[in-house]
Amino acid sequence: MTRNRVWIAVVAGFVLSFANLVYAQNVTTSTTNSDAMLDVLKTLETKGVLTPQEYEALKSKVTKDEQATAAKQAAEQQAAVQQAVQQVTPQLKTVAMRPDDVAPENNVTMMGSGIGFHTGRWDFSVSGEVNGFYVHDRADNPTFTDTITGGATSNAIASCGLCEASTFAQPSSSIRSGLLPGDISFKISTQEKGWDVAVFFGIWPGIQNSQVVTINNNLLGGVYALGTPGIDFRQQFATLGRAHVGTLKIGRDLGFFGQEAILNDMTLLGAGTPNGNVGPGSVTLGRIGVGYVYTDFMPQISYTSPSAHGLQGAFGIFQALDDPFSPVGLFAHGQPMFQGKVTYTAPLKGSAKVKVWTNFITQSEEAGPGNTVANNNGVSAGNSIRMWGVDYGAKVGWHGLGLVAYGYNGSGLGALGLLYGGVGLDSLGNATTRSSSGYYFQPSYTYHKAFFGYSYGQSILDEASSFDTVAPLRANSSHIAQFRYAVTSWDNLVAEWSHTRSEAQGGATATSDAIALGTIVFF
Repeated sequence: MTRNRVWIAVVAGFVLSFANLVYAQNVTTSTTNSDAMLDVLKTLETKGVLTPQEYEALKSKVTKDEQATAAKQAAEQQAAVQQAVQQVTPQLKTVAMRPDDVAPENNVTMMGSGIGFHTGRWDFSVSGEVNGFYVHDRADNPTFTDTITGGATSNAIASCGLCEASTFAQPSSSIRSGLLPGDISFKISTQEKGWDVAVFFGIWPGIQNSQVVTINNNLLGGVYALGTPGIDFRQQFATLGRAHVGTLKIGRDLGFFGQEAILNDMTLLGAGTPNGNVGPGSVTLGRIGVGYVYTDFMPQISYTSPSAHGLQGAFGIFQALDDPFSPVGLFAHGQPMFQGKVTYTAPLKGSAKVKVWTNFITQSEEAGPGNTVANNNGVSAGNSIRMWGVDYGAKVGWHGLGLVAYGYNGSGLGALGLLYGGVGLDSLGNATTRSSSGYYFQPSYTYHKAFFGYSYGQSILDEASSFDTVAPLRANSSHIAQFRYAVTSWDNLVAEWSHTRSEAQGGATATSDAIALGTIVFF
């Protein structure tokens, strides 16, 4: 539109300049003729041909004729200008409405909101966040029998290859990322032939060192000097969609199962259960494994339907996963993982808000070609067991009051990451899935810039049978209280307290209490 406005101004200016030039020429000519006539009359009076009275009468008549002529010429000039403008206006409107001129390729403008710019038909935007917390965790003093595989407390061994755990109960302090690592994301989007097209890249580094420690060749990590946090390139995907068709996504992004659970968890902006605070991993747990199973970033081909009166669905095929703690070799992938999602947002007016959702997940866990009945606990090549899960939840809000309620059930899901610890042994020593379930509820109140929230949640992993060769987790639970204050539209100060309890199938327990103080900044 900028180029069109310049063009309109140039043409209109040319029309008006031409009209003023004609008017000036006419006025000049009229003035010159009047002055010559008055000179002649003055000469005749001087020579006595005209008396002074006759001279004044003729002079008055010439002046009146000059004024009348000037007024007539002004009226004619105004009519000519109006006619010229009327003739050129349709052409100017046609030029202004040409699609090719709406977004010139060399035109760069800023976004209406956020960080980014428009250039031609393309939009480029940058978003992200940075956070950091001081976390102090004080565990109880367990005996060796309190070591719990899959426990979430700092004095219980967690069934997570990415989380450092401790079997001793000294107090620990750390400076670390919260449930979210840092994030910088880039989105490039456009519209072509009625289709919305976009690509997205998300980089998520933590602030603490990675856990890899190889001193001899200087690849240090953990709480050693000269370490590095590394780069966690969690997201890269492309989307193709239309408002009334839906959106196709191909690449790596969040899964459906458990997605709403973590996105509505208040500890997403805080720390929650710290886990392994002696030598912190990339992130804290929040409520992961303490109320829901982590949704994870996964390779996928998925489709999301358009919203119809608040109702929306999605379905996708995902990369199949292995259980790293399975007692048998279930590492073949003859088919992908399947996930689906249904959400409903009630079209309410005013301050009342209601959203409900449900998701499902299922995958076949298959024995590899080297497996035999003899050495793999009754699971031979080509045989499989099936993992499945469903979750469900609701979020309501009214005048600053909020409530999130969530639950899940499944078999083979595990209790922390997808499939982590989901497979055990039955009474005959054959592979079988463990049942799992969990829930959390979260009341909150927001007053101006202040947020007050409390949540309680629990994750339960049943024993497959008394023949399980480890002392697996029975339950993780936690109480969490959070205060958050929005200093600016970007920056939030956060204070949290959490009490976490882990229990093994044999009855052993471990607890820990933690505080987290820090900030999280979104841009």
